[in-house]
Amino acid sequence: MEFRLMTYNIFGARLTDGRELARSIKKYKPDFIGLQEVDRNTKRSKFRDVTQEMAQELGYNYYYFQKVMDFDKGEYGISFISKYDVKIIYIHELPGKSKEKRQVLAAKLSPGKFKRKILVVNTHLDNKMDNKHEELDDLFSVINKFRGDVKFLCGDFNLLPTTEHYGKIRETWNDSYFEGKDLHGNKNEAIRDLETARIDYIMAQKDANYKVKESFYINDNSRDWTKLSDHLPYMAVFDVK
Repeated sequence: MEFRLMTYNIFGARLTDGRELARSIKKYKPDFIGLQEVDRNTKRSKFRDVTQEMAQELGYNYYYFQKVMDFDKGEYGISFISKYDVKIIYIHELPGKSKEKRQVLAAKLSPGKFKRKILVVNTHLDNKMDNKHEELDDLFSVINKFRGDVKFLCGDFNLLPTTEHYGKIRETWNDSYFEGKDLHGNKNEAIRDLETARIDYIMAQKDANYKVKESFYINDNSRDWTKLSDHLPYMAVFDVK
């Protein structure tokens, strides 16, 4: 069964609004979207609930916002939007000294559409490297406590693929960027390398029963994507067995 997973750091929606962000990705038909740098009821976002706006524009009923900190007369954090019913939501705060209390937000989808129990974990890791080992250890530890047959990890990791920290993640997780094909039918393993700078990821836990059909950054000619965010949306299309 196909499962279309997207991660998108939306830059607080400070350049646009939730409805326009949703319109920009609608044609890619995401089943689940992990969002980072999300405003809710802040002054700069004109006191809108950006996640709710996006969900309404997409026509999806399931969404959740997790606060990282109070900001600009409102809240700032991470969130998700799901096309399918969500049975359980897990929340965890990662260790760190930053004023941004880095969060783990996970959703276990309700059984029915998929034979396997799918768990999607969304996070926005600290951009400071001094506690990265502790942060990753805690992240992996808590994910192991979350229940799911097939586990996906997505978000803005704030680290490059050439770092030792990326190598640590790859010990137990597969990077969708190197699996499946791109939008032109090219095998990603043959055309992509670790030196390409990127910090947005979608990972699948090793030994899970899945296959990547496609993985790609969205940067088509439908609009100027730099006017929406300082990140591009990244998507992986899975076949979940």
